[in-house]
Amino acid sequence: MEETRDPVPVSIPPVGWACGCTRRGTSHARDGRPCQDAHAIWSSSFMGEPVLVAAVADGHGGGRHDLSHCGAALAVHAAVSEVIASLPVPAGETAWRTVSGSGGGEFQDRVTGRWKDSVISDAGRRPGLSPDGEGGQELLSRYGTTLLIALVDGSECWVGQIGDGDILLVRPGGNVEAPLPKDETLLGTVTYSLSSRDSPGLWRTARFPIGEGGLLLMATDGLSDSFEDPESGFRVFARSLSERVAGFGIERIGSALPGWLDGYSRDGSGDDMTLVLVSLNPSAKAGEPGEQVPGAGPAAGDGTGTGPGGETDAS
Repeated sequence: MEETRDPVPVSIPPVGWACGCTRRGTSHARDGRPCQDAHAIWSSSFMGEPVLVAAVADGHGGGRHDLSHCGAALAVHAAVSEVIASLPVPAGETAWRTVSGSGGGEFQDRVTGRWKDSVISDAGRRPGLSPDGEGGQELLSRYGTTLLIALVDGSECWVGQIGDGDILLVRPGGNVEAPLPKDETLLGTVTYSLSSRDSPGLWRTARFPIGEGGLLLMATDGLSDSFEDPESGFRVFARSLSERVAGFGIERIGSALPGWLDGYSRDGSGDDMTLVLVSLNPSAKAGEPGEQVPGAGPAAGDGTGTGPGGETDAS
């Protein structure tokens, strides 16, 4: 199958490291369809504080979303670009304020707007494409995609999600935590999208301290759908992967990711697959009074945007 990104570990002192891999699914390769997944990892430092953003996107595919592979690539680029654009802070401030930011709107709203602007710009370079009706809603749908984002600094992590996909955190002791609550309003293959009319209100977000650290996993639903029980199966996979990382090191695990994802696609869902791993070193504030971690249950995090509407069929 086609490997769209090399799983080369990225070191982010003192946070830890990150590694990602995107693979075209067996069914897409057989049918000659492009890979609908994309991911991006970017790290730097600002005013002495580490900054990491990891993004994972899954284009919807199918006839209605024929440019969604481009939409997924534009989505992860929008996430990274918005972090870079948000780094400058007003004079006198000394802390990173990427999520809350200034200039109006929450971070996820700004990413959504940046993605829509990128879609319109991309369409303008394609013969025969132009925005039409309700701000180009039909055009946006052709680029429709989900998006998962993680923002990490030296002490805490912010995660955001619109649409399907999985975000889990495996603590050093093996406890598996779900920072975001499961969206019970979506059934079957229906998912929310960046292209939805009310997309800014469909995000779920959470913020939690790094604390004792652990392994953060972000994946498109092609991976969890390969398990007989997607939710519990992916949790078992996450815990096992954390143990392998601890036992063999990120270099060996990173080099094995393409083969593993190919196998899960071949023997499971047949879908494209993306997996991003972020190893979080213990925070310098770990153990201090007031340090709290998200619970292991599905209610962890502060979910938003659970109202119906704006959903699309994912392929």
